[in-house]
Formats: sequence, structure tokens, C-alpha cells
Amino acid sequence: MARKATAEETALPASPVAEARRLKCTIDHGEIIHFAGAHRLFPVARKDDPALVRLAARDEVKENEVRVGWPVYFRPFIDRRLVFLHDEASGQAVTRAEADAALAQPGEPGAASTPA
Repeated sequence: MARKATAEETALPASPVAEARRLKCTIDHGEIIHFAGAHRLFPVARKDDPALVRLAARDEVKENEVRVGWPVYFRPFIDRRLVFLHDEASGQAVTRAEADAALAQPGEPGAASTPA
């Protein structure tokens, strides 16, 4: 008798849209700070444009970036009504461009970075 395939073996690979929709979305500053701390991340901004912010690990800071405080990090979120997208399982924050690209697949309306 042949072995029955498990659900994992028969599952189709997840589409980028499905992956994007499994992300957790929040505007809660405390939750974002907690996520960053749990994954040893801190806020950085581009030296030439402090509105371009992201979370980075110590070894991920680029030469054109500088570590900033949480008020500087959250200012673009407040001013542009942005949301924070992240995957708790992998510990990855998702950029706006990545989320928009995943959701901009043909036949898939919406964008992950729409204002809250």
C-alpha cells in the first residue's frame, strides 16, 4: 500500500499575494517597539532624508543611514498615515515596496500600504 502524502507535501507554494496577506499589520507604536526589541532591531533613517526610515539589525545599517530615536522613526508613520507590516514567525518587517509589489499582481485589487 502506497504511503499517503502529507498536507505539507501536497500544498502548492504560496503566492506572493497569499504571503502578503498573512502579514500582521499595526499602527500601535508599543507593538512596533516590542517587535523590534524581540528581534534586536532599532530604527535608522537615511542621512539625507530622515523621513526614509526602517528597522535594522546592527550589521544591516548602511553607510548612508544613521541610528535615530523612536520619535523620528514614527514621524513618517504619523504624517503619512502609514502602517507597519511584519511577519512574526520570521521576524521580518516588510517594506512598503515589497508589500505593494506582492499585492499588485494582476487581478488582485488593493495595496498593503494604504493609509490606515
